[in-house]
Amino acid sequence: MKTEAILFAGVAAFFFVEGLGYAFWSREPAGTAALAVSFLMSSLVSGFCALNHHKRGMRPEDRKEAEVRERYGGLGFFPPRSAYPPLTGLAVALTALGVVFGLWLFVIGAGLLIAGVVGMVLEFSGHA
Repeated sequence: MKTEAILFAGVAAFFFVEGLGYAFWSREPAGTAALAVSFLMSSLVSGFCALNHHKRGMRPEDRKEAEVRERYGGLGFFPPRSAYPPLTGLAVALTALGVVFGLWLFVIGAGLLIAGVVGMVLEFSGHA
């Protein structure tokens, strides 16, 4: 995480310097705000990476002499099959069509979208 923290600190420094220059010479608030938000977001990621490095120490990716086998392990849980991804895709399509054709279709699509997303989140957690 140390490398990522340094990388994003450099990005944050770039946005900070560019934001100051842009604010001074252009006097345009929208671009200045966008550069300020970009600085804050990259600073947030840099701080998160630095804090993670401080708490957990070096990862195998941070050491030059590390072996690939030091990182492998369980990849996680992959569900065998689920009806919720097609339902969510259909709901997104209905919601988008509802924006064009009318509020009634949008409401139906939004309801199905909420059901699909909640179903995907809770399907294998023991709550569905």
